[in-house]
Amino acid sequence: MLYAVVLFLHSWLRWGVVVLGVLTLGASLSGWLRGRDWTRSDRRLQLSFVSAFDLQLLLGMTLYFALSPLTPRSMDALRTSMSVTVLRFFSLEHPVMMLLALVAAHVASALSRRADDSGRKHRVWAVGLLVALLFIALGIPWPWLSHGRPLLRGF
Repeated sequence: MLYAVVLFLHSWLRWGVVVLGVLTLGASLSGWLRGRDWTRSDRRLQLSFVSAFDLQLLLGMTLYFALSPLTPRSMDALRTSMSVTVLRFFSLEHPVMMLLALVAAHVASALSRRADDSGRKHRVWAVGLLVALLFIALGIPWPWLSHGRPLLRGF
């Protein structure tokens, strides 16, 4: 039962992360292209995205290391599981893509906070966020893939 609850939360929170990422990217691109000052709202949006993504990672790691029935099987026979698309995706590709996305988001957030002017803050954050969102898009198990999952998961 706990597995189903955490998987449900992980599945639905991804859309919060994606929506926040797109909103944050729009605000940052707008600020960069229009030469707008970096505001408290920009920082709040940035912090909301990174925090939601951190929570998403925590749920994902709970699934990966504690609850998932796939992980122990794929780790027991690592060589064999790499030839099985579903096992390879969920045991290796998905976690690596999401970790890379999270690292890109955190690095971009830190660098943008240290930037000396608003234009640079927006630019650094926008570029880092684009990289993070690309990794996220590559790591989502889209329904049309052989290892895909539904866009909206129910209990």
